[in-house]
Amino acid sequence: MAPVLALAILLCIYAVGELIAQKTKAVFSTVLGIAILLLVGFWSGILPRTLIEDAQVTGFGNVIAGLLIVSLGTTIDFAELRRQWKAVVTSVCCVCGAVAAIIVIGIPVIGRDMAIASAPIFAGGSAATLIMTTALDEMGLTAASTLCIVLYVTQKFIGVPIASILLRRTARQFRENKALVAEYSEQTQKNSGEDKRRPLQLPQSFARPSVYLAKLGLVAVAAYYASELTGGVIHYFVMCLIMGAVFLALGFLEKGILAKTQAGSLITFFVTILIFSNLATTTPQQVISVLPPLVLAAVCGVAGTVLIGFVCARLMHIPFGLAVSFGISCTFGFPTTMLIPQEVSEAPGRTEQEKTAILNYLLPKMLTAGFVTVTIASVLLAGVAVRLL
Repeated sequence: MAPVLALAILLCIYAVGELIAQKTKAVFSTVLGIAILLLVGFWSGILPRTLIEDAQVTGFGNVIAGLLIVSLGTTIDFAELRRQWKAVVTSVCCVCGAVAAIIVIGIPVIGRDMAIASAPIFAGGSAATLIMTTALDEMGLTAASTLCIVLYVTQKFIGVPIASILLRRTARQFRENKALVAEYSEQTQKNSGEDKRRPLQLPQSFARPSVYLAKLGLVAVAAYYASELTGGVIHYFVMCLIMGAVFLALGFLEKGILAKTQAGSLITFFVTILIFSNLATTTPQQVISVLPPLVLAAVCGVAGTVLIGFVCARLMHIPFGLAVSFGISCTFGFPTTMLIPQEVSEAPGRTEQEKTAILNYLLPKMLTAGFVTVTIASVLLAGVAVRLL
């Protein structure tokens, strides 16, 4: 197939996946839509199995992924993490509990490779999935790689119902506390006002898309060689995340820089398609074969999250349902961490004051929890898991 035709087909599939997510209010995520369209196309013979290879996405996607993860590092808001420290600590503990449960229970039941591969995927995020699938494909562990993709595209259906039920229960408890309702109904977002010039901050005249891309590239190069200096102990993508946060603090990178490059959508497209590159060789039998490990990983992950959530709730003096919701946010992340609090605030809230108070109480906590689990914890855990394979 002509490369331009293959690329056009993939772009159309990506667009349809985003439209599905938009129409279903992210119940069916973009990645789920893309995965289903690709599998149906490959299995039916409508799409050639060389489609992704013909579009020459793989090579460029592997190179450009570092820029995407560096940009993720620039979204880390240390001030907000300090304000929501209970959400941060609880989220990290719950995710670690989920990963530990999957590995400890999974190794004797589904095998070492399957257990270790699926654990960081439950912790959430495309970056973690990219790290694991790339390593597994290089090792020839196609079944484990398929498990990662299936878990990645379906995990939202595990976490969303649990979080919705528990947050509704938390909201009903919250509305009975009149003092808290009064406090949070009047709460407004505070402006951090960080206008101080930082050491590596460039003049405003450098604020151009081409310069933003160049800076992302330079930091990705720094991350690559820093990873090499560790002998690969710290994975390149993990180092990209760390470097993104460091160079944001130094002023060299801007917060959320990818959106400023005017190439964010294209970069995200290449990386997303790269994650699904091995679907071209995946058969229906392989997908069916990973369903038992998928169920076990999901059950163990939820059990580990609930157990650690219970402990954290007691130690942190926060509602049990809220603690578990912090941890289970790893299965869906943003924008669902924004949508669920909005929906939850409407149902239990009997007045506008109660609805506003519930939203102000839940939203920043869930946004922080989802960010910590999906953006930070999952990448770090994937970097460790790769070393264990």
